[in-house]
Amino acid sequence: MALRLLPWAPEYGTALQSDADEPEAAIDVAVEGPWRAVPAPVPAALPALCIVDGVRRAEAHALDEDADGALQYALFGSYAVGAVVVAAAGARVLDNALRVERRLLHTGGTSLTLELRGGAATLRFQAQRPAHARSANDLVAALNRAMLDDEAKLAEQLSRDTAALTLVDGPLRLRSPGPRVVGYVKRVHRWYLDGAQQALLPALRVGERTPLFRILEGGHERVSWYLRIAELPVHFHPLGGVVRLEAPGALPFAEAQELAEQCAAALPRLASSPVRDPRSPQNLIAVGALERELARRLGDRRWVSRLLRAHVPAPPGARSPGRSEGEPDRERTVVVT
Repeated sequence: MALRLLPWAPEYGTALQSDADEPEAAIDVAVEGPWRAVPAPVPAALPALCIVDGVRRAEAHALDEDADGALQYALFGSYAVGAVVVAAAGARVLDNALRVERRLLHTGGTSLTLELRGGAATLRFQAQRPAHARSANDLVAALNRAMLDDEAKLAEQLSRDTAALTLVDGPLRLRSPGPRVVGYVKRVHRWYLDGAQQALLPALRVGERTPLFRILEGGHERVSWYLRIAELPVHFHPLGGVVRLEAPGALPFAEAQELAEQCAAALPRLASSPVRDPRSPQNLIAVGALERELARRLGDRRWVSRLLRAHVPAPPGARSPGRSEGEPDRERTVVVT
């Protein structure tokens, strides 16, 4: 196949990649008959979906010192998780499911929770030292893990209501999922298929999927499949319109098939366009709307930055740069960058 572009805006990376260090996994592709495209379902009413997602933001990095004078890293970070319900009548964000959290993550030396007041709002950055965190990148990863953990908790709670199919962003990480929950993997890190099986993916038409296959990885079993949600212009690689989905491995096979058929009926209708979303088509229209609402709940980034710069205390005896000794210090020295 000739060189083709991938559809995401480059600042978002790519939806298709392959990690170098892949854990061992046992794959069974013979659970749903011959390896060929499963036809798109007959058009029907849009099944009700409850989609869970989150957004995170690094507000500021900082440096501190421990008792021995060694430099320690810190991160002011925020995240929000929530859900949007999509049905034939339209979509709505679940206000009572929205949650905003703020963390002051650090590798040592900082232990005080910081409260910032700006007008009627109070932003509380809860101090936390993640285990094994040694670098600024470790702190960003810890912030992401905290968001994913809260996404999983919310999905577990919402998936108890079987009236809707609960769609979770990314691979399933739920400990006790409901019977109608699916992981939506829009950024594929691992294919789980060999070359001959992967050859089916570019040939899928919109609404068609692969047969189900089982993944046993790290003692955790899932049922997975690939689905084409959009047809792309010819200058894009056809894999750019394909996503991977997965259901709990303990689910009865007939129920997993039913979830796959419902996803095939619903998700192509929700695929985004590059006019609306730089991560189209995988970032679903309803998910983009939810992410914008969650980002709004975090507050304007510039406003949060001003609050941090105004409230982080200066070290005792510190002078503002450029002032002579003895000259009054009318500005605060801030270690936040």
